[in-house]
Amino acid sequence: MKRKSKIEKVIKDYFEPYYFSVLDVSEQHRGHQGFREGTESHFEIVIVSKIFDNKNKIDRHRMVNKILKDDYSKDLHSVTIKALTLEEFS
Repeated sequence: MKRKSKIEKVIKDYFEPYYFSVLDVSEQHRGHQGFREGTESHFEIVIVSKIFDNKNKIDRHRMVNKILKDDYSKDLHSVTIKALTLEEFS
């Protein structure tokens, strides 16, 4: 399974999002440290979920990074995260 598909599945299962987006931006990092041809290594993720209610930005990012832990130990290099509540998204 491609990494993008795997990340999408984990987000759906764990966060039960109202909305989410996972963009593979690896190609934009060609020539930068961490870029490897043919790998999905850089992502931009937006998640809107009730699970983020009463959580600060750091805790939200920790939650997302926790579900990506195995990928970071392989060749996932960088993830930009926007984790929002429904109220913040509206």
